[in-house]
Amino acid sequence: MKKTLILALLVVGGAAFSTASAQGKKKEKKNRQQTEAACDTACQKIELKTSADSVSYAAGMSMTVGLDAYLTKRVGLTKEQMPDFLRGLKYGIEHRKDSGFAAYAAGMEVATQVEKSMLPNVESQFEGSSEKIDAEMLYRGFLAALEKDTTFFRQAAAEDFFRTRQTAVKNEKMAFNKAAGEKFLAENAKRPGVITLPDGLQYRIITQGTGPTPNTTDRVRVVYEGKTLDGKVFDATSKHGTEFDTFGVGGLIKGWTEALTMMPVGSKWEIFIPQNLAYGERGAGRDIDPYSALIFTLELKGIEEKPAETTGMKEKPVVKATPAKPAAKGGKPAARKK
Repeated sequence: MKKTLILALLVVGGAAFSTASAQGKKKEKKNRQQTEAACDTACQKIELKTSADSVSYAAGMSMTVGLDAYLTKRVGLTKEQMPDFLRGLKYGIEHRKDSGFAAYAAGMEVATQVEKSMLPNVESQFEGSSEKIDAEMLYRGFLAALEKDTTFFRQAAAEDFFRTRQTAVKNEKMAFNKAAGEKFLAENAKRPGVITLPDGLQYRIITQGTGPTPNTTDRVRVVYEGKTLDGKVFDATSKHGTEFDTFGVGGLIKGWTEALTMMPVGSKWEIFIPQNLAYGERGAGRDIDPYSALIFTLELKGIEEKPAETTGMKEKPVVKATPAKPAAKGGKPAARKK
């Protein structure tokens, strides 16, 4: 309910502000005057005459907890923009039962979803291709479909054309990534200190530890950083606000599992993982394309012993090697199986 309210507040605030700015200063002034007039009723001096009045008023205040942070951190509103937000909010409250306004607000909500989620997803799929997505043209097509405009495409034809190009670009990128990974690993194998295993996994020892070596049933504590071949860091322990990440060795991508089961505690390695030992044809989110070879710096801090059962109660895990100072568990490691 709280999430729905926050979204509704954002929509009505953005709707009034966007309409005013789009129609020029003159109409903006007129809209502001109308909004302020509409607020005369909603914002007039009130009195809390009954217990129900007090509860209702307090409920309204309580429902805004976290909204300030959401608006600034997630939406990107600045302090200077808050008066515009509040003006739109007041207008939305005054017209909340107006079906026409509700439809307008729904349009703003869909526009926000396209801008924040759908558009970036499509852009990432075509990034680096000769058919880079043009945002303005995409919006024109979006509107044309809803307005039943068939000047250039009928709906089914547009979907078929897009899917065909989407698949072609995906195949081109996969072929490129696969070839780039193979070329990189072939050249990397010639570097001093790089060891190549029979399945293609490569590693370079930065620090060799002297502690025990984990097996696939162990849980380990590690510090890591993951990069694509172009040097982009897509995940790291440092991004999680913790001193280490903890997870099961057997639940990771093959390249990580294989490397960890060879690393004594205290070791720090750089590992180079072929696509077939990483995420393969699936890729992982927006940062890791299908058939991408990956590079990780991996430091093994400790192994957690399996809980022992005594009189029906489990003991707390004990670390075999003295780890860094305990901290809260961080985000999900990028090398975990998807």
